[in-house]
Amino acid sequence: MKTNVLVAIVIAVVTSLSLSAQPQRMQPYSGKSPREVRPVRPPAGSTTPASTNLNEQQREAMQKIRTEQIKERTQTGNLLREKRAKLESLQTADKPDMKEINKVIDEIAALQAQEMKAQAASRQKIRSLLTDEQRTLYDARGANRGKTRSETRSVRPDNRQVRPGMNNYRGMRTE
Repeated sequence: MKTNVLVAIVIAVVTSLSLSAQPQRMQPYSGKSPREVRPVRPPAGSTTPASTNLNEQQREAMQKIRTEQIKERTQTGNLLREKRAKLESLQTADKPDMKEINKVIDEIAALQAQEMKAQAASRQKIRSLLTDEQRTLYDARGANRGKTRSETRSVRPDNRQVRPGMNNYRGMRTE
């Protein structure tokens, strides 16, 4: 009897110790998006309207260009999603029709090209509204446009990326 109680106490102690050693779990969803919880700040040196000194006429024209671009991209994006879904169903069919698959791939490529051309046209319209100084800041901000976050990380002189949290000295050349 005493041994059963002793075993039960040992199991309880071991269980409580193992639970306390577990990492803390995330807080339950509060109903707010991460952006609402943590406000997004523009990166240092970015071209916010305050740093480019846009006048009211430039702001209105840029807003009009952005609105037009959003309308175009929404339509093109919807078509792209439809084509990708069609491609997925064609590729997973029991007897895939390669002519039809290639046709849908060509349609997707055409839509992507159309989207890229519209985006380039919007950028040039915005650039035409800016002064030389504003254009320089706008172009500098766009140097990282389209790159993923990992592609914009700092790079060492030997062209190897510095990854936060990694041992950055491992494998370095000694000269």
